[in-house]
Amino acid sequence: MLKIAEYSQKILDIRSTAEHELAGTEYRLPPKTEENRPLNMVFVGQYSAGKSTILRMLTGRDDIPVGAGITTQQTSTFLWNGILITDTPGIHTEQRPDHDEISYRAIAAADILVFVVTSQMFDANIAAHFRKLAIDNDKANEMILAVNKMQMTAEGNTPHQQAIIRGDIAKVIAPYTPEELDLCFLDAKSYLDGVARMQTSPERAARLMQRSGCAEFVSTINRFVVQKGYTSRLTTELYQIEDVLQKAISSLEIKSENEDINALEESYVQQRYMLADARSRLRRDVRSVFFKASCRIREAGLDAAEMVSDSENPEELETRLGAKIEEANVAATDCREEAERILRQGLSDVQQDIAEADSSAFSMHLKSRLESNIGTLPENIRSLLVNAGGFMKNVGDILVQNAVNPENAGGIKLACYSGGNVHKAVLDIGKAFNLTFKPWQAEKIAKGFMRVGQVMDVLGVALDIGMQLKDDYDAEAHRRELKTFQQNVRSEFNGFAGELLDFGRSFVEGQLEAALGQVISELDEKIEIIRSTNARQNEKAAALRKILADCRTLIQEIHQG
Repeated sequence: MLKIAEYSQKILDIRSTAEHELAGTEYRLPPKTEENRPLNMVFVGQYSAGKSTILRMLTGRDDIPVGAGITTQQTSTFLWNGILITDTPGIHTEQRPDHDEISYRAIAAADILVFVVTSQMFDANIAAHFRKLAIDNDKANEMILAVNKMQMTAEGNTPHQQAIIRGDIAKVIAPYTPEELDLCFLDAKSYLDGVARMQTSPERAARLMQRSGCAEFVSTINRFVVQKGYTSRLTTELYQIEDVLQKAISSLEIKSENEDINALEESYVQQRYMLADARSRLRRDVRSVFFKASCRIREAGLDAAEMVSDSENPEELETRLGAKIEEANVAATDCREEAERILRQGLSDVQQDIAEADSSAFSMHLKSRLESNIGTLPENIRSLLVNAGGFMKNVGDILVQNAVNPENAGGIKLACYSGGNVHKAVLDIGKAFNLTFKPWQAEKIAKGFMRVGQVMDVLGVALDIGMQLKDDYDAEAHRRELKTFQQNVRSEFNGFAGELLDFGRSFVEGQLEAALGQVISELDEKIEIIRSTNARQNEKAAALRKILADCRTLIQEIHQG
């Protein structure tokens, strides 16, 4: 099963159980928002390419119609293990041209777009649709290309046959290359045949299911989800549930007869609230920084594409496009610096807040009373106090040590870009026309982003021949060449912006977990120790504590998975 679906289903179960237990109390879970809405996976492509069969293979649902011809007439969306699955009619069918409009409406809302073709590959129309999605609709950054019906090829779904098809793909998807796309080879029908034979011929069934490519398909989607930082939606919702449960438990549990123990618990709870609020605030603020930077880069791309039609000579165009590329790189650099500043300042502020609370008159008086009466306290509370102190010390330094270390930053690579291949194409064009083309280097790239700007060191497409020899081309040919070049210029900037935004999602979650996750976990352990000491357990609070434990276990599973 897809990990994102497995996690999403567990969250649905936790939410449902929590809502049931919170009924009758004053506490309610926050409603789902855009930030934690279900992930939407949309399947699109040729009619009769086997989209519905792939959906059966992926979900295990046998109520999805399959067969020859057009089996999907309208967009069909269903919730599967906490994620939305959308099946669309085939695109560009002369039988039903209205299907294109239906499909493109669904595509606009896709988080993950699975573009399905057959092993007989693209015809001219399907190739045009692929490029329209990848370039015009800026979906290259959100797309998986699935080649289905590999059983119809000469060798079946074998590595050698896949290599042959990769070569065919490369001819029609330029400026992208097969290596730059998330590409899968499937024989979904074999998987369903294997399921049907599982009882009567298990060995034959295992061979069919292995040949289907289903395992590789699931692995590709799992990797794609992680790269896009989509799992952060899940932890965000779990943190929200966790915070509500904490408050409800504090309100409902039967307190200890020892007021000092109750005060100690309240002190830890307040510290936890400070850290949890800081985590939510910093996540929101840093994501906003990445979003604004990606918008700046997209705007620079629009300007760069517009320059193509205004420029009269390649040298001028090279200079002006170089300036726009530098503008995109500066936006990424500024984004890095602002994100680090917000994180450092936020961690410093929360550390100071907790230090002030820890040194307040109330806290100092509580510490004095606990020290004086330590011999009368339960053993686990005594152990807690002996080992307490200093866990919040230098938390602000965690960011300095980890968050901006290039080896830990993860890096950004433009998914639809191959610097080496493009550089060679540029030089080849330059030699042919005695023009000098030089790659645009980004000199001021933040070390924490692993030289992020270098993905823009060469513009993703060579200057079009039609741009340089206008008089030798007829007007219509030049118009097509010009439009293609404009699309490719914009696509490069949009791809860069998309990768930056994806990186930002993973970046902020990683840094907040490194800086605050362990501290919050330590506080949770301290609070639980105190609560478990009380022999008189409230039934409702005990049920909520069980849900809280499940919530924390899943958070750790997601972080580690």
